[in-house]
Amino acid sequence: MIHFYIVRHGETAGNVSQLIQGITNSRLNARGRKQALALGRGLRASGLMIDRVVASDLLRAQETAQQILLGMQVKLAIETDKGLREENDGVFEGRSLKDVSQEVFGVPDYHILVRSGKMPLEAIPDGIHAADATNQAENTQQVVSRYDFAMRRIVTAAEAANETNVLVVSHGTASLLWLRAHGGDLPNRTELTNASVSKVTYDNGRFKVNWMDNTEFRDQGLKEELS
Repeated sequence: MIHFYIVRHGETAGNVSQLIQGITNSRLNARGRKQALALGRGLRASGLMIDRVVASDLLRAQETAQQILLGMQVKLAIETDKGLREENDGVFEGRSLKDVSQEVFGVPDYHILVRSGKMPLEAIPDGIHAADATNQAENTQQVVSRYDFAMRRIVTAAEAANETNVLVVSHGTASLLWLRAHGGDLPNRTELTNASVSKVTYDNGRFKVNWMDNTEFRDQGLKEELS
């Protein structure tokens, strides 16, 4: 059995400014670095031992992985996999959430549609995909499929090395879409929380979501910093 600890990257300036980041590269801001470092401290305090670290190839995920390892006081190589990227938002990349929401969904903030239960999360990438005349934006099926291929590549490598605990650092919406596709229950949410952890186990060819969007490790690390 392999235990996966899936982390959403720490906060970025784009998160604060409510920009559609997608696969556009962005770095952690000061708060994001602090969150990731605190998460590492919290994981260390829990006694968790990590065998492998795999991050999205986007900078914000790699920087989060670096800070987590620093907080855990562990030296491991950080592997990258493009399959763990955030969803590609095509021509809408880098634009404001408000503008894209209005243009594609006719509302000031599409998060409200999901939070109110009027629209499932999966309809958001599908709507953006349909509105992208260049056909660059991914739909939900495309996101989940390539994320799943990435996770199975990691499984193959971990099994070959007889590893049991793997840290995966990815993104808020792509990870949530994949978790929901494997039975994860986090209704009326459009993304995971920055520097949160979701646990998934893999056994006999199947993924099982154990829990999602846990911020206790991060918060424990923040408390340690203040004490």
